[in-house]
Amino acid sequence: CYEGQVAVGAVVMNRVRAGYAGSISGVIYQSGQFTPASNGMLAGVLAGGVSGSCIQAAQEAINGVDNVGGATSFRSTSSGMPGLVIGNHVFF
Repeated sequence: CYEGQVAVGAVVMNRVRAGYAGSISGVIYQSGQFTPASNGMLAGVLAGGVSGSCIQAAQEAINGVDNVGGATSFRSTSSGMPGLVIGNHVFF
């Protein structure tokens, strides 16, 4: 869902602000953090073209929209982690 797209973008931006890495790209490709970046799924999406809603959600997050209250991590809701649930993910 779009709210989830913004939420993932917000996590990335919260990690940039927290010093996880020096750039958005650095956060996304940081070892062991975002599985789609390390398993090639992200590269495939980028090669095929990114949807307009993804671009809009990313721009909102870059512009400061944070619908996850400063969260820097997320997992599937099936993980049982407590936190803010958006779609099938929990943000913490």
